[in-house]
Amino acid sequence: MVWMTIAWAVVLLHLAFLLFQMLGALLGLVSRAWLVPHLAVVAWGVGIVITQGGCPLTVLEKNLIERAGGTPYAGSFLDHYLFGILFPDGTQALVYGAHLVVIVATYAYVLTRLRWRSVQASGDGAGAAGVSSRGVESG
Repeated sequence: MVWMTIAWAVVLLHLAFLLFQMLGALLGLVSRAWLVPHLAVVAWGVGIVITQGGCPLTVLEKNLIERAGGTPYAGSFLDHYLFGILFPDGTQALVYGAHLVVIVATYAYVLTRLRWRSVQASGDGAGAAGVSSRGVESG
C-alpha cells in the first residue's frame, strides 16, 4: 500500500512537471530567475520526445508499482495516462505539436510583457520612442 501511494505521488509530480513545462514561463513574470530552470525543463522534454528516450519519473513509477506487487504498464507515461484516455490514439504528434505551440506562445507573451515593463520603467513608455509625456519630441 505504501509503495502504491508513493507511485501515485510520482504520477502527480509527473503531471506537475508537464504543467510546469507547458506554462512555467509565466513564472518569469514574477521573477526572471524562473526562466532558466523552465528552459532546462523544456529542453529535457524536447530531448525525450526527439530521442524517444525514457523519463526517469516513468521508470521510478513503474518500479514503485512493481514493489507494490502490481504489474507496471507498458510504454510511456503519456501513452498510459493520456493517449487513448484523454486524447484519441494516434494524436501523439498533434498533441506534442500543440504542447510546443503553447510553450512558444507563452514565451512570446512573457517576453512581450517583460519588454513592456522595461519600457514603462524607463519613464512613461514614451522615452523609447523619443517623445516626452507631453507629446513633444525630445532630443
